[in-house]
Amino acid sequence: MSLGTPSARTHPDNRWAVTHAHARAVLVFALAALGAVLTQRPDILLLGAPLGMVALWSAMTRPRTVPETRLVIPASHLREGQWNRAVVGVTTTDHAELTSSSLIGGPHVELDPDRGARTHQVTAADRERGEVHLISRVRADRWGLRRIGPALVGATSPWGAFRWGPVPLEHQVIKVLPDPAVFDTAAPAPHPQGLVGQHRSRRPGDGSEFNTIRPFQWGDRLKRIHWSRSLRTNELHVTSSYADQDTHVAILVDAHYDLGRSVAKEGASSSLDYSVRAAAAVAEHFLHQGDRVSLQVLSARTPLTLPPGTGRRHSQRVLETLSLVQAQPQDQIDPRRIRRGIGPGSLVVMISALVAPAPLAQAALLSRSGLQVVVIDALVDDVQPPGEQDDIARLGWRIRLLEREAELRRVQASGVPVVPWRGPGSLDQVLRSLARHRQGAAR
Repeated sequence: MSLGTPSARTHPDNRWAVTHAHARAVLVFALAALGAVLTQRPDILLLGAPLGMVALWSAMTRPRTVPETRLVIPASHLREGQWNRAVVGVTTTDHAELTSSSLIGGPHVELDPDRGARTHQVTAADRERGEVHLISRVRADRWGLRRIGPALVGATSPWGAFRWGPVPLEHQVIKVLPDPAVFDTAAPAPHPQGLVGQHRSRRPGDGSEFNTIRPFQWGDRLKRIHWSRSLRTNELHVTSSYADQDTHVAILVDAHYDLGRSVAKEGASSSLDYSVRAAAAVAEHFLHQGDRVSLQVLSARTPLTLPPGTGRRHSQRVLETLSLVQAQPQDQIDPRRIRRGIGPGSLVVMISALVAPAPLAQAALLSRSGLQVVVIDALVDDVQPPGEQDDIARLGWRIRLLEREAELRRVQASGVPVVPWRGPGSLDQVLRSLARHRQGAAR
């Protein structure tokens, strides 16, 4: 937001106003002059003369134009715990001597210095450049959309006689990406059986598995010409193939509930914190190996879907999608929506706090359809129970945990492994067992 917007131009403080210091100087000089005349004592006038000279000088150097200002966040997104800059730019005007600004930080936002308070004395170099930059450091301690601002900007003239502002500037929103640097595994991902590469793609492309014979098009390679069909039809035909692709890892994030508190400074994390960071870590790991990764978020508030992709850009898209997750219960889960885009032989990684039976039922349904499914339990030991901490709430929470354990045993008995999220190496044992199971099935 800048002063070019109507809301800023019409702000009541968007003008140069007389300060109390200047009014006091004028008043004291006027009283001294009046007292010297009434008492016929010139020494009283001499006592008030310095203040009169300062008041005259201040009136002669009063700024005539108001500055233009803006709030800029150079980086549109950053990682958890990473420092960024918040720059308040103020155009220089004649006789503006001192410029100051302050920021208001939103939830999970830390400012350096406190409240982003900055004061800068305008120099000749600033006047040549035409703008003063007031820079504060900001850091977000938790992933998500974080608000920086609003900001207050003001300026004063020499001797503090006139002030401009403080004028508010509209806040800026940045994306804080989850930190995925907590997961690593030496176990290989289970690869499905295929005729070429790891498995056959659903779309045509460069590969070695035959798809169909079609008429020649510009850009087709000469080595793909099918001569027998071309001689029979007197028209060039070529063979097409399926693209060779690697393992498809489908990540499902259960964002129905967010249990516990998230206080980054004290190290406390909620269940949704663990789910999002685990999803970011798993996606980062498999994308680094060259696999294709897709993402689905199960939430009534943010039902996000990201199609399969590879590479660094797709890794950035995964993190940006995860930064938009917000928890809200969903009445019904459509299994067709979850199954869409997940082909045979894919590895499905579901990350959930498992406090509702619906995610476990969907995991069992996916496993019965022939997919390899792994469930990551994001309800770790340090997640505090929800609600008020009274006897009834604690008793209800204990009963729900007992029901949850029985549900976990049933889904594990159906062949779906459930592992708690413990950072590095959480999936090693499960991925090795899935790979051995796939090799045994192939023999």
